[in-house]
Amino acid sequence: MPVYLIQGFFFQHQEWLGLGMSSEGEGVITVIKSGLCRFMYSGVIYPDERNALGGFAGQMSDHFGDSQLSNVAVLPEEVRFVKKYDHRDDLIDYKFTKQNGLWVGGYSGSAVGQGGAKCVITEVSEDLFRLPERN
Repeated sequence: MPVYLIQGFFFQHQEWLGLGMSSEGEGVITVIKSGLCRFMYSGVIYPDERNALGGFAGQMSDHFGDSQLSNVAVLPEEVRFVKKYDHRDDLIDYKFTKQNGLWVGGYSGSAVGQGGAKCVITEVSEDLFRLPERN
């Protein structure tokens, strides 16, 4: 079975605290800022040796931490998986379809809501993960 590298971005609307100037000229004040944030992720999808029926599993890393991928399906026109961060209990469902050479889709989860995502998936040799021999 093939092994894949996955790399992409997910997009999330966020709010954060910032500093601004008071309109009355009293100095600096705390303000709430918001915007669309882009977060890069990368990982690997590999044959799931724990599943007697075959299939894939994986691992991923992004700004929010390391995660495990389960229920992974890599089909000619669709990719989907469930992501669970190592330090959290909630699950995030991802689903992509092929569009102009990219996988385009989104995610949804109880703790994160819904958002968009894009990625590239590259089939690689298992040899990529082995230590090179010394010359």
